[in-house]
Amino acid sequence: MKHLTNIVRLGIKELYSLRQDTVLLMLIGAMFTVVIYSSAQALSRELRNASIAIVDEDHSPLSGRIFGAFYPPYFQYPRSISKVEIDPGLDSGRYSFVLDIPPSFQEDVLARRQPTIQINIDATRMSQAYIGQNYIRGIVTGQIDEFVQR
Repeated sequence: MKHLTNIVRLGIKELYSLRQDTVLLMLIGAMFTVVIYSSAQALSRELRNASIAIVDEDHSPLSGRIFGAFYPPYFQYPRSISKVEIDPGLDSGRYSFVLDIPPSFQEDVLARRQPTIQINIDATRMSQAYIGQNYIRGIVTGQIDEFVQR
């Protein structure tokens, strides 16, 4: 019991000395209010309203399903662009993501040839780029799986 009373007395002594140190009190107050709030608001771990464009060289029902699978709140409605517009669109910041669906994509999927879709990413916003590529991969894979199972 003697140890517990010593600990309480030391704690009270520290609180009295802390009361005299205004700079440390302000720092403690800021750390538990302003800093926590600002860091919670600054880092978003969710994709919101990302701009996306699609280069559809296949023009098949499957590529149409993929095109229609991107919608708010995660993505803006996709824009259809040509292959020549990919780099200027990414460089200017018009699009964060560009999907390039190759010709004969649906035919290759149905023949089980495992075709690839290219995802071009503007990686200037690193966290959004990483999260977005995972969303896109999930959406495209889900659409392909649904299409094949029908």
